[in-house]
Amino acid sequence: MTRNARKPRSLRLKFVLMLVIALSAAVLLGWLTEVLGEAAIDNIYMSDEAQEKRAEALLDDFEEYVRSVNLSVRQGKEISRWAKHQNRVNLEISDGYEIVVDSGWWDDNDYYSVFEFENEAEVYTDEDGNLGITDIEPLTPDPDLVEDGMEPIIEEEAFTRKIRFSDGVYYVTVYEISEMPLYSTVTIASYAVAIAVFMALMLLYHQRIIKQIIKLSREVESIAHGNLDGQVTVKRRDEIGVLAEHVDTMRTSIIKQMRAEQEAWNANSDLITRMSHDIRTPLTVLLGFLELLDEGGYSRDENYRSYLNICKENTYQLKDLADKLFQYFLVFGHKMYELELEVVDARMLLAQLIGEHEMLLQEQGWQIENQPLERSALLKVDAAYMKRLFNNLFSNIEKYADREQPVEIRQSMDGEQIHIILKNRIRPDPNPVESTNIGLKTCERIVQLMGGTFRTVSEHGVFLAQLRLPVWKEGEEG
Repeated sequence: MTRNARKPRSLRLKFVLMLVIALSAAVLLGWLTEVLGEAAIDNIYMSDEAQEKRAEALLDDFEEYVRSVNLSVRQGKEISRWAKHQNRVNLEISDGYEIVVDSGWWDDNDYYSVFEFENEAEVYTDEDGNLGITDIEPLTPDPDLVEDGMEPIIEEEAFTRKIRFSDGVYYVTVYEISEMPLYSTVTIASYAVAIAVFMALMLLYHQRIIKQIIKLSREVESIAHGNLDGQVTVKRRDEIGVLAEHVDTMRTSIIKQMRAEQEAWNANSDLITRMSHDIRTPLTVLLGFLELLDEGGYSRDENYRSYLNICKENTYQLKDLADKLFQYFLVFGHKMYELELEVVDARMLLAQLIGEHEMLLQEQGWQIENQPLERSALLKVDAAYMKRLFNNLFSNIEKYADREQPVEIRQSMDGEQIHIILKNRIRPDPNPVESTNIGLKTCERIVQLMGGTFRTVSEHGVFLAQLRLPVWKEGEEG
């Protein structure tokens, strides 16, 4: 998994942001619900046509009630009882000049009727100090107002109808506020919508997180059961994403480690197979000639000496293979010796290590073209391992290089690395004994342990060994 270059967001911050978004959405949708609901009530339920229709229905019902029970306008309690059975209805009954009955839904005993006072007596005290009772005259319209031609006191916007009671015709006006419960319902609905939206958004957010956690858990469980090819697909910019990335990194590291171990196992198996073949050849020859010597299968002393030299040569070959095998497992084994690194002058060390082999090869008739380092540099290496490294390289030259062609050795500084190249022509009849490349594999491992790189190329009859070692600078650790 590729690491996201951007800084991951915290789950806590994302939760706070989601909380703000959910609250904002809840408030907005709740407000829209209330605005739209009130607009619907105003435009539909409270339209002039709808109000007139409801008032007409109420007046029809009240008129039918008056006729059916032969109701008198003086029966204020009965009128109030009818009003209370309606949906928030207020009745005002007028004789044209004043309200004689006023009744509504607010209280069973709370109504007004002018006729309740017609026969009430007034208590008074006369001049002699005696108590007296005087009947109150019934309320009647002011004759002066009638004579002056004043208009009846009737609300223009009210819904009014003349209805005949048992004791006369009166103006009945209907007021109804049945829309109040609807407004209350809309308010409650707006709160319900806001709460529902908030809970839905938060649940969806948490469900998404839980879904990702469950998915990651299943993928980790699959990896734990050995399915290392199953990638971790959870990709998030928060702690869950970081955890998924680390799990996938761990998975790829395990795969690389297993592949490296498998390659090492295959290499060791291949090495053992080839070594057994290479050891068997000189061992068979050695046993054969030892049997001849033991049985006296020679005619003169010259044959004896010849057989003995052959035995010694094959014995040295076995020893050389054994030394190579020991060296290989010393470097590649699990219990590898620790490197004793020290800072040395690269030009002096290379001049010493390469110079020794250069002189030996020149004494044997080899032509060496050596280009030493032009300037000093520091290396942090294990001198013993470096000596073993160049022993293997020059031993390889002695066994496989064409003596008739020059051996090129070039040393140079390339950036922050020291670059060393050994180049030679491969002789037409190479020594068949060394076929395992143990020496070259050991060289590669030694260079890797000291932080460098090593590679070999064999093309068109030319062999090239190239190694790079990092230059050490003062103040560096390790």
